[in-house]
Amino acid sequence: MLFSDWPVRLAQVLRIAVFIVILGCLPATVSAQAPSSDFKAMLAGWQTALDKIAGRLSRGSLDDAEYEELRAGLASVSEEARRVSAGTSDELRDNQQLADALGSAPVDGAPPESPAVAADRTRLTRIIAELDGHRRQAELMATKADMLTESASDKRMRQFTEALMLRSVLPLAPETWTGLPAQVEFLRDRVVRAFDAAMAKQAWREHTIELTGAFFLAVGVAWPLRRRLRARLGHGVTPAATPTRRQRIMAMAAEAAGRCLLTVLPVLGMTMAVLATLGSDGKTAPLHAFTIAASGGISIYLFFSGLGNAVLAPNRPDWRLHGIDPASACRLTWRITLFALGSAVAGASIALQSRLLSPPELQSVTGFAALFLATATILPLLPGKLWRTLPIEWETSTESAISDASAMPSAASPGAFRASWIDLRYLAGAASLIALGASLAGYRNFSIYVAQLSLATVAAAGILLLIRGVARELLSMAMECEEGLAAEVRLLLVRSRKGVEAASWIGRVLIDALLIAAGGALLLPLSGIDWAELQGMFAAFMHGVTVGGVRLAPADMMAASLLFSLAVMVTRYIQRMLDVRVLQRLQIDLGVQNSIRTGVGYFGFIMAMLVAIGALGLDLSNLALVAGALSVGIGFGLQNVVSNFAAGLILLVERPIKVGDWVIVGDREGVVKRISVRATELQTFQRASVIIPNSELVSKAVLNWTFKDKFGRVDIKVGVKAGSDLKLVRETLLSCANAHRQVASSPSAFVVFQDFNGSTMNFELRCFVRDVDFYLATASDLRFAIVEAFQSKGIGIA
Repeated sequence: MLFSDWPVRLAQVLRIAVFIVILGCLPATVSAQAPSSDFKAMLAGWQTALDKIAGRLSRGSLDDAEYEELRAGLASVSEEARRVSAGTSDELRDNQQLADALGSAPVDGAPPESPAVAADRTRLTRIIAELDGHRRQAELMATKADMLTESASDKRMRQFTEALMLRSVLPLAPETWTGLPAQVEFLRDRVVRAFDAAMAKQAWREHTIELTGAFFLAVGVAWPLRRRLRARLGHGVTPAATPTRRQRIMAMAAEAAGRCLLTVLPVLGMTMAVLATLGSDGKTAPLHAFTIAASGGISIYLFFSGLGNAVLAPNRPDWRLHGIDPASACRLTWRITLFALGSAVAGASIALQSRLLSPPELQSVTGFAALFLATATILPLLPGKLWRTLPIEWETSTESAISDASAMPSAASPGAFRASWIDLRYLAGAASLIALGASLAGYRNFSIYVAQLSLATVAAAGILLLIRGVARELLSMAMECEEGLAAEVRLLLVRSRKGVEAASWIGRVLIDALLIAAGGALLLPLSGIDWAELQGMFAAFMHGVTVGGVRLAPADMMAASLLFSLAVMVTRYIQRMLDVRVLQRLQIDLGVQNSIRTGVGYFGFIMAMLVAIGALGLDLSNLALVAGALSVGIGFGLQNVVSNFAAGLILLVERPIKVGDWVIVGDREGVVKRISVRATELQTFQRASVIIPNSELVSKAVLNWTFKDKFGRVDIKVGVKAGSDLKLVRETLLSCANAHRQVASSPSAFVVFQDFNGSTMNFELRCFVRDVDFYLATASDLRFAIVEAFQSKGIGIA
């Protein structure tokens, strides 16, 4: 009875030993300390912050500053709570492992466990329960913060919608015009007082250097640089021949940069210098508003007029990138300039009235007048006769120019170009009429919103289309160049023509995706979505979703793709360096070089896959479970593939055959061209390719003429008539062999008298050739020589 319960005792001893080992391996803070007591204070701080934010949301409307502050506070609480939850989960997992090491508690009737184990079990149970409660509370605080963030966003969007649909006074109503003279006089007095206050300040003398530098930048640097850029790279260049599409795109980009960028930036610099001089004094606020409005109007005019001239090239038809006839291009340029002027005046007046906080009557009247002016300058751009296209001739001296020309509108497809512009013209006209009608009905905010969004869409589209054209041309140049850094990078990624085409297509898709994302980032804030919301949406999208315990995050996917591509590039670079700088200098045979190169490629690809899987954050243990569950089915279904793969590795390591070997496999004979993972490519002497599974090369007999060297023997059988001079026959055969330049002198050739056959005596000439690649040619030459020698010496051939 004393030893009857020894298995239970032994199990307890083993559990205690395992517990002590794990306890010694884990950090002391995990094994010996309870959860932090600061959690309660942290939880109270979170709850206080969330209660305060919830109370603010339940009150009146939010302005931009308050909304940004609330979102920042909620994001801080959510991020901190999730960080604490993640740390608590890790600590909970470690303590759970310690509890599992103790084993299950003894059941009723079983011998009790030792006091030390029972104390540890009680302590760990308490710690685990407390940590689990902390984790749940932290997750609850993060969820509350997310819900309040969504509530704040909904409240902000409702405010935005209500402000858009708020109806003001009617601009053409008689009562609206009654008080306008007094309101105009009031605003005039404000501007005059602000001007007097600004002139009385000493800041003008203190900021003389800044103002002079901004003026010099605008007049002395930007303007000459603009002229030089247009003369050297733009439409001022006189081409020696018809410019290609690539040259026209680059010239258009240079013109756009000179006319738009180098004119708008100096205006913005002057504006910032004037605003810094005026300071933040409330007395000069009207001048602030006037300066900003004037700067915005001038920038709008310079941008749209410069973009129209850059794209249409009215005075240089040879640099035009489209099929619009010259007369229409000139008329369109003038009308676009008129539209730019009208939009500039309209935008400046609306911005000025909004910043001056003018009375509603004056804002309604000036807003309607501004939109009427903008609509009046847009309508002349709508007639379809202005957008007639003509066939356009392209220079096709290079393969790139041919491919580019095929993508341009031509006589065969002039309607595609014209139809797209018709859609855009109708859209612009409809937006302008909607804005004008809304302003006439008293919906001033909605009308200004539609006008601003339409104008911003046109501006963003113009900029992004220019960038798109230049980026695509740079991509084409990188794919076509034969030397330089771009060529080195391309050779690391792709080498074949199909690979270049696939990489070009992927590059174009990536360019379009990035530009679409950039356009959304530029336009979405105008639609009522705040930058903070946009950043939150982007962060949530990049964070991904969890499906079946696996988190699918676009950020991880992009990082994995990038790391995989870099690893493959490094692998190919190492292969090239081995091939060019190491293997060729070692003067080893081609088979060994191919084996080393292929092995490095396999190793690099496997490492690239492991790096990509690590970047994705996949749990390999889960994948191992899935692979184990499917291993039986995979084993039966892919046993031939696995067998060929293993055989391929054996061929690369043992090298019974190598690239360049002359082999015979069954009834197939040829030269080994390539050894891949699954099969080996054999090229017959008829120039046909035979794909042989690797398992067949390992399991069956293979005749390899060049396994160790290319030294081989040629056997020529010949029969002579009975009674012939045997010595003369032997000497003649040897002389024919020794006279051939491919026959080796050592070992020397010899003749074998094989047999008697009635009236025939059978001989065999055996000689060695230095290179079996000349086996057939040497055997044929020897037969010709033997026949001629026997005939000249009177030896009869049976």
